Amino acid sequence: HETGIFDPKEIYPYITEGIGEDILPENVDFSLINLFEKVTDKDAALWARRLAREEGLLLGYSAGSAMGALWQLRGKLKKDDVVVVIFHDHGSRYVGKIFNDDWMRERGFLEDELKISDLIARKKDRRFFGAQVGDSVRAAFSLMKSHDLSQLPVLEGDKIVGSITETQVLHFLLENPLNNSEKPLSQVMGEAFPVVKDDLPISQLNRYISKEIPAVIATDRSGGMHVVTQYDLIQAI
Repeated sequence: HETGIFDPKEIYPYITEGIGEDILPENVDFSLINLFEKVTDKDAALWARRLAREEGLLLGYSAGSAMGALWQLRGKLKKDDVVVVIFHDHGSRYVGKIFNDDWMRERGFLEDELKISDLIARKKDRRFFGAQVGDSVRAAFSLMKSHDLSQLPVLEGDKIVGSITETQVLHFLLENPLNNSEKPLSQVMGEAFPVVKDDLPISQLNRYISKEIPAVIATDRSGGMHVVTQYDLIQAI
């Protein structure tokens, strides 16, 4: 509808509902519109899902188109520009469509991407190992060696409060082997590993795993915890 008139050459099938209909309402004044931005069916669906997942907004297909258009136009916006996006549809009518993984895959909108749960399934030993914050450095290091672990989450009861790596422990022990071996982990532990859901795609792990953060804690639907490391990621790739 960029020109305000029908052009048979521009007619093609699409999936997005609620917009792009083959009608020209009489109350539309095309002289007030200075730009049309096209968004693909796939991008509209993915943006609607992303808004639900990241912002808690259950919106419809055309709302995903609106957000997709804004994203495509982001390079043309200046720092002080005021942007108003109207989300004019809710997502309850699309639960069996864009919010259904099978429906999305059938249309090629959703890639069969590996998730953290796939990494966990490939591990030979899926037990969760952790050390208590009051445990001695020697006891934790012994646990790591006996199970060939490069890192451990540190807990206080059932709550994860920190982490240790073999490099941290080794450096701490070498500073004073006799005294430091019996000191509690609270004196050597670092920040707790990030906690993520096990349905997170592995392509998004780079947000969490880095040189400084060698692992994440993944939780499954039953509440179980799993340590997923850089090594697990390398094995999957």
